[in-house]
Amino acid sequence: MRDFFDFFIRQYFILWLYVFLLLMYTIISLMEREMIIMIKTKLNLGPDEFKVIREISFARPSIKKNRKILQIVCVIGAFIMGIDTLTSFLDHSIGNALISLACLIAFIWFAKVGLYYEQDLIFKIIQNKALDNVKNGTIEYIFDSDGVTTISELEFVTSKYKWDAFQWWCVFKNYIYLQTSTKKIVLVKKSNLTPEDYESLISLLSTHVQQKEICH
Repeated sequence: MRDFFDFFIRQYFILWLYVFLLLMYTIISLMEREMIIMIKTKLNLGPDEFKVIREISFARPSIKKNRKILQIVCVIGAFIMGIDTLTSFLDHSIGNALISLACLIAFIWFAKVGLYYEQDLIFKIIQNKALDNVKNGTIEYIFDSDGVTTISELEFVTSKYKWDAFQWWCVFKNYIYLQTSTKKIVLVKKSNLTPEDYESLISLLSTHVQQKEICH
């Protein structure tokens, strides 16, 4: 009986030893997998990419708020010009009426589309100055557990950004957009990623950087 009890204890101990070793192996494997995650992709900068960057900028709450305030001002101006046009026609002051009518049309146009075109033009000018050296160039991005490495093939410049350097990220149309605290931009085209790389990249970003919903 004692021999059976000793045998049972030894088998029980061996079983839990195997369980412990299996658990340790699983943990180490997961840690190694996390450490070797590396995603490489390239982006050819062109008109579509610059347009996407501008559209994301337009979607920011501060920009949308300013545009909304200016639209309200234009609507008020259009209302005043409408009244002035009507009173000028009633007073048979055709010259003043035509001027007021022109101002009315201008205010309405600015309220509907003009402000957007104006902001788009301003952002284009800023982009032309800030990104003049990388127009139509190719940028390679390397994502890993430490951060993001960017390689400009046109300028042969390599930059390394830790994850804590990024303020936020979002998904917009066919692109993934990241921005650092110094307004540096990382733009990744989703169609350039395999489904596995896309899921891994989203996992990395969700773990290390705050996501914003303004781009969806």
